[in-house]
Amino acid sequence: MKTTALLFLAGMAGLMAAEKVETLRLEPAPNMTRAELHHVATVPNPKAVLVLCPGCNGSGEDLIRSPKWIAFAKQNRLGLVGLSFASSMSAIEDENTGYYYASKGSGEKLLEGIREIYGRDLPLLLYGISGGAHFTSRFEEWNPVCVLTWCAYSAGWWDEPQRNPISPPGIVACGDEDPRYGASLIYFKQGRAAGKPWQWVSLAKIGHQGSPELDDFVRDYFSAVLSQAKTTPIWADIDREEKVSSGEQEAQPSLTGWLPSETLFAEWRKLNAP
Repeated sequence: MKTTALLFLAGMAGLMAAEKVETLRLEPAPNMTRAELHHVATVPNPKAVLVLCPGCNGSGEDLIRSPKWIAFAKQNRLGLVGLSFASSMSAIEDENTGYYYASKGSGEKLLEGIREIYGRDLPLLLYGISGGAHFTSRFEEWNPVCVLTWCAYSAGWWDEPQRNPISPPGIVACGDEDPRYGASLIYFKQGRAAGKPWQWVSLAKIGHQGSPELDDFVRDYFSAVLSQAKTTPIWADIDREEKVSSGEQEAQPSLTGWLPSETLFAEWRKLNAP
C-alpha cells in the first residue's frame, strides 16, 4: 500500500511540475496597462507556439492549464502561451489604440515575449475568444508571415480584411444566439471575397460563452494544418454543408469555406449549424 501511495504521489508531483505556469512581465506598449505572457513548459525546442487569447483584459493562465491544450501542444511539438494583455476601455472602444489593435504595439509585445521565452522567433498558432478574437484577427492581418493558422471566436466588431500576398488559414466562429453573430459572419464573408482560405463555424443555441466542442474542432483543424503535406484540403458550401469544387468556390467565394483536410468535413458538419 505504501509503495502504491508513493507512486501515486510521485505521479501527481510530476504532473504538477509539468503544468507549472511561469509568467513573463513586459513593459506595456502605449495604451496598454498590462503586458504579461503566461507559459508552460511543454517540449524542448518547439517548432511553433500556440497562443491562447482570453476575453477582454483577461488572463490566459487558466486556459494554458487545460490538460487538453497541454497534451495538444506536446503532441504537436508546440510551445504554449497564455496572453494576458490589458488596456483601458476608452483606448479599446473609443480610440482604437488598445491591445486589441496589434499594429499599435501589442503585436510587437507578443513577438518580443516569444523571443524572450524561447530564445528565438517562432511561428504562431493563435486562438482568441471575444476580446482575444479582436487581438487574433488583427494580429493575423498585421503580421501574417508569423502566423501558421488561427481561430477568432466571437468578436464584437472587426476591421475589414485586406488582400495580402500571404494569408494563413483560419476559422471565424460565433454562436447563433450571440449578438456578435452578424458582424462575425460579415467579416468571414469579406475575407472569403478577398480570397482568404477561411472556414466559418456557426454554433447552435449558444450565446457569448466558451464552447468545448469548438475547442475540439480547433485542435483538429490546427493539427491538420500542421500536417498539411499529408492531407488534401477541400472547399465546402457553408449553407448547404456540401463539398464543392475549386471552380464553384471561385464563382461564389463568400458562400464557401476552406478545410485543410477532407477528414474534417464530417466533424465540421456536425458542429456547424447554418
